[in-house]
Amino acid sequence: MAYIRPRSRVGQLAAGMLTLCLYIGGGAGASENDESSEAMKSFLQAPSQSAAHGRQSDPHADLGPQKMVQVALQHLDESRAQLALDTLNAAIAKYPDNAMLLSVRASVFLQDGRTSFALADLNRALAIEPHDPVLLTNRAQALRQFGRTDNARRDLDRALELEPDFIAALFNRGSLLFEAEQYAEALIDFDRCILLEPEVPAAWFNRASAYEAMGQRKRAIGDLKHFLSLSPQPSWAQIARDLLKQWESDQS
Repeated sequence: MAYIRPRSRVGQLAAGMLTLCLYIGGGAGASENDESSEAMKSFLQAPSQSAAHGRQSDPHADLGPQKMVQVALQHLDESRAQLALDTLNAAIAKYPDNAMLLSVRASVFLQDGRTSFALADLNRALAIEPHDPVLLTNRAQALRQFGRTDNARRDLDRALELEPDFIAALFNRGSLLFEAEQYAEALIDFDRCILLEPEVPAAWFNRASAYEAMGQRKRAIGDLKHFLSLSPQPSWAQIARDLLKQWESDQS
């Protein structure tokens, strides 16, 4: 999970990314026509050199969908993104109606910034499994990248109707609400995230941001200190330390 950067005391919103989670298998302003359907078709049909080289002796050719996902994730863990995509492309060609495979490939595309490809896969997967909160949550991320925040919100609301305690959907909806300056509503979702998974640092940071935006500096400082106690990523720990120094200085 990443984090929201809070509004400063003078009301300027620092440049930060909206927090959106990817759950595998379970910025705004882009155009949905950035990659046409024909471009996507060509990309998915054209094998990479590594795929072409190993096609005749592919040891994974007879694996089922779940095993193919495991192979792809192993490639990702070892920084072989193209081999992961080759594996998923081959698996989807063999099992075109498998929502899990489409979901995992969409997650890879989202992480790689190929949002149009991701959205196409997620739409296909949801046509197969329309009541999957993971798919709805990941599609909300893709929709948000196109600036379609209303549609993203509807997907997150639906995901939470299906699974009320789904952390990814709660967290992402809270982030959308924060971006829309609906701080009290965002706070409800962040509160729920912390209640369900208090060891996750990101929710503490984002709740601190919401408190600060609402003028509740003392609570914001408390949450930021707790965030730092959870050993977050070094870059965000430094941001938090800088904010904490500023907020405490303003109070003195």
